[in-house]
Amino acid sequence: MKSFWKENSKTISRLWLYQFAAAFMGIILSFVSSNLAQIFTLLFGIVTVMFYLCLIYMVMWEAGATEKIRIDGGRAEYKPLRGLYISLFANIPNFILFILILIGYVFGNKSGAFRMEWGGNLYVVAKSAALIWESMYNSFVTLYSPNNPVIFLLMILPSLAVCTVGYVLGLKNFKILGGKFALGKNKEKKGGPK
Repeated sequence: MKSFWKENSKTISRLWLYQFAAAFMGIILSFVSSNLAQIFTLLFGIVTVMFYLCLIYMVMWEAGATEKIRIDGGRAEYKPLRGLYISLFANIPNFILFILILIGYVFGNKSGAFRMEWGGNLYVVAKSAALIWESMYNSFVTLYSPNNPVIFLLMILPSLAVCTVGYVLGLKNFKILGGKFALGKNKEKKGGPK
């Protein structure tokens, strides 16, 4: 684990930084859309989530492309799931928040079996922290699942998928959007080697 952190700390730190940036954007757009129609709340939510996913995709694509150079030079092994592992590590704060929310929900729910005050307090505090740290998803939480703790687990899944795909595409040196927004692999320049 220590060696994994040492090798991937820059990438993980960038993923945290970009999550913070997307969360900040999500907070601003949540305030803007709070007095607008639901369709605008949904549109702002989609824009914020897409912004976040594009940011982390670029980070992981770059990490995969850098790793490809090391693999081609014989200095590293081919590990296509490394992007997933990096994403899992970067999402540890999100997993912790989800677990705290779930514990608080189970033990503090007023209609549940336990109804403990500490559970209710834990739920409120953890949910508030998650709504700030993962605020790019606030529109979806507000519109579709305001009282279901499972949504805080579902919020992690897109980043895991995007990081995994981005890393694999970086390993294969495949760009979704190339020059002039062309989809496909990098094309050789005219007059170059074939």
